[in-house]
Amino acid sequence: MMDDFDATFSAAPVEPCLTIRITKTEEQMSLMMQRFTAYVIEINDFGKVCEVSHRYSDFEALYKALLLDLPGLQLPPMPPKGADGTDAAVIGARKVELEKVLRAMIANPEVVMEKSLHLWKFLELGNPTVIATRFVTVPRARGSVFKTLAKLNDEKYRDDVYRLGHASVTDLLLEGLREYRRGTDSGHWSCQKEGRMPLCQLVAGALGTTQAARDRLVDGGVIGLLLGLVQVQDTALDDVRPALNVIVAREGERLASLVARFLTGGGLLQLLDLVQRPRCQEFVAKLLWLAWDASTRSAFAQPGGVGLKVLQSLLRSATPTCSLLGAVLLAGMVAAGDFHDASHRTEAFQLVRATLERPEAAKDPAFVKALVGGNSAFLRLAAMLEDPDLAPLILGLLCVAKPPAAKMGQISGNLASLVSNKGGVHSEQTKARAAELLLQIQGSSSTSEVSGGEVSSTASTRASINDLLERCEGIAAHEESLENALRAQLEEGIAKGLKDLAPHGQSVREVGQLSQVRLKELPGLDFKTFDHAFDSFRAAREALAANAQKCESLHQTISRQLSDLQSARPNVDPHIFKEKLLTAERLYGEVKSQRDAFATADAEAKEKTSRSQASTAKMKTLTDALRRYDQELQELRSERKDKETKAAMLRSQANTPGLADRKRQVQEDIDRNLEEARELQVVGRRVQQGEDGYISEGQSRESKISELTAKLNELKRHHQTLLQKQKELDIDPVDLGNRAEKLETEARDLDSRVIALEDKQRQAERERIEASGDATREAEDARIARDHSSNLSSRLASVERDAKAQLSALQPMIQEQHAGWQRLLEKQRNLDEDQHNLAMKLLEAKTSADSEARAREHVAGVVQALIQSLLGFSTFLDSCGEAVPTAVPAAVPATVAEEVGAPAVQEAAVPSTVAAPFQDDFDEFLNDLPTLGEVGGAAEGGAPDSL
Repeated sequence: MMDDFDATFSAAPVEPCLTIRITKTEEQMSLMMQRFTAYVIEINDFGKVCEVSHRYSDFEALYKALLLDLPGLQLPPMPPKGADGTDAAVIGARKVELEKVLRAMIANPEVVMEKSLHLWKFLELGNPTVIATRFVTVPRARGSVFKTLAKLNDEKYRDDVYRLGHASVTDLLLEGLREYRRGTDSGHWSCQKEGRMPLCQLVAGALGTTQAARDRLVDGGVIGLLLGLVQVQDTALDDVRPALNVIVAREGERLASLVARFLTGGGLLQLLDLVQRPRCQEFVAKLLWLAWDASTRSAFAQPGGVGLKVLQSLLRSATPTCSLLGAVLLAGMVAAGDFHDASHRTEAFQLVRATLERPEAAKDPAFVKALVGGNSAFLRLAAMLEDPDLAPLILGLLCVAKPPAAKMGQISGNLASLVSNKGGVHSEQTKARAAELLLQIQGSSSTSEVSGGEVSSTASTRASINDLLERCEGIAAHEESLENALRAQLEEGIAKGLKDLAPHGQSVREVGQLSQVRLKELPGLDFKTFDHAFDSFRAAREALAANAQKCESLHQTISRQLSDLQSARPNVDPHIFKEKLLTAERLYGEVKSQRDAFATADAEAKEKTSRSQASTAKMKTLTDALRRYDQELQELRSERKDKETKAAMLRSQANTPGLADRKRQVQEDIDRNLEEARELQVVGRRVQQGEDGYISEGQSRESKISELTAKLNELKRHHQTLLQKQKELDIDPVDLGNRAEKLETEARDLDSRVIALEDKQRQAERERIEASGDATREAEDARIARDHSSNLSSRLASVERDAKAQLSALQPMIQEQHAGWQRLLEKQRNLDEDQHNLAMKLLEAKTSADSEARAREHVAGVVQALIQSLLGFSTFLDSCGEAVPTAVPAAVPATVAEEVGAPAVQEAAVPSTVAAPFQDDFDEFLNDLPTLGEVGGAAEGGAPDSL
């Protein structure tokens, strides 16, 4: 019973893949200028007819070669060779018999699979025919040849690939797809390992042969079967895709009807299963888009149906291009009015808009090819542009995708209509995007015209001028509409830019005024000397602090590591480690004892086996002797019987009654036969001479001569028979009796030899029985010894496994023990190096302390000089601070203040930075110096403006 996925159509009888018939005979000339009859064989090779011719001897050589290579081969007999090969009746009979032989050969699997290819060379057929015929006619060979058959798809076999489209091959391919879809656990030829790829290659090749083959495969449900392979394993998509691409490329306008028929036959459920798999989603979307006509869309328009679930899965895909293509499919249904309920149409449009408002992924070249690659793709897109709601979304998608201008030219009229907006139903956004696409098309066409203008002829130039003249009609209105749409888009962008720029203008002016007031020329201050002295002092302090910290840290580390090292031991528990070592030694002792016991038992078993073999050999020798005695007795008895029979025959011949009369009768018959032959010869000579009275009325001379010749041949055969009888009767009774007596004597001698040989045979039989008992006993002893040795071997293997397992478990512990000691020794060596490093660090710390003292003395002198310069700079700051604005105007947005650095706010925050609580070592040094109030007087507020 076929499952739900199998095709349920009734197929017509399949024409055989290879047929042979002998159509005619013709007379040909050999190289030795001898005429012979050739039999013309017509071969129907998978639908292609050819002819070869062979003489009778070629058929005979083929017949003998096949019988030699295939013993036991059952074939019809060859027509006899002795007949006249030029007789028309003989040739006609041979033609029928030879055709019967050839048909029996081609129908025999052994002949088809024969390695030397005798039949195929005789028919002058190449390897493609051999492989394809074996695949079709020999079921047991399909598993081994179908991968080779897939090579017919190679370019060098393009003249042979037509065989894949034969009905006998396509039926088997459909069968293979069904079996593979049921599961690879089957023993079918298609379900072997790595059989999916060649199977799909064969299907692709068959689809590419003829329209009849494609119709047969499509009617057999090949689309559903191929997608069924993907349902079993989604990795099959790469193997299935080339076969489906053949259908897409070859069917063209029929593709939509084929896909619609597939969908209505249960294909929607298959697509729903595939679309749940991320790897297959884009493939499903492309397949639907290529066939997205009314017949296909009708299966998706039912609310809540399987079709809409497929589209929803595409829209929710994590792959952006797949989601976009799903939105385009749904938009096609909206534009075509497939949703009769207004609420359903509104919901579908919202889904389309939510996806197509973000078309950034449309830049992908693969998506562009899928969107506009089909012949009718732009026709579907043009239909969507007629919908005012969908038009801006589809145009936005095309603006991002930027399809080739040559393809975009198909909808240039639609775009021009949108730009002109004669009905007034389209928005400004739609007009602007349509104008952008028109510019892209016109820009590309003008570029191609300029690049090809140098080689254009006069005729092509005139044609271009005529095209330009025809396009002048309505060009002013078109260009005006185009300019208005582009200007509207440009003005909208400019207005948006001006609106965003307005808040920033006021802030820029205020910042300019602030900079004019505050950025006066600064008096000269020399901080370089102070910076250099201060950097040196700080570097000396940092070096001293670092060296002191390193010394303390290194000393603490060494002390801690020494303390740890005193009590450190490897990680392995010594008691457990010792116990495991003793266990391993005990197991090894047991292994050693078992090996000794096994060696002893094995030697004993070998010795007993050797004795058993010697006894068996002795028994075999005695058995052979008995067999020889039997054979000699049989030969002697047969010879005795033959001699007795011959003696009886000779005595019977010697006692034959009436021997003389029979001899005389035979001699008379011979004489009479010779007389009749001489009379016929005389009559024949007279007939040849044309004498009257010998030819009947209406009888020709040739027929009369043939009649006489036949009678003469019959007399010759009868004469030979009589001579043989005469020879048989020419015997001597006395001689026959002597010969019979001699044979009887020889028979009695043979009888004596038989009796003596029978005695030897009985003696040998007794010895064989004794040897058999010894051999049986010793064989049993050897078996017991071998069983004992086998048991010891098994026990030894078990003990060795236990010992190896124990040692394997102990090995990591041993390694860890050794590694632990190595780690401890490594720590001890590292401590020696740390002791040396500590001594060096103490020396560096003393050097750093001396450098810090010298740098401190130098920086104290530089600070005194800098204080005098800063007092003069304080007066300059007081003069600048009198004109500083108190705050930034409120019109400046907070975000703008952040972007330009908010100088007014920063200026107000200066005192807080001076009064920051953090102080470094240099601040402590300055606290010892006189303050500004002590040197030059304090400010009114009691706090300094700057340091």
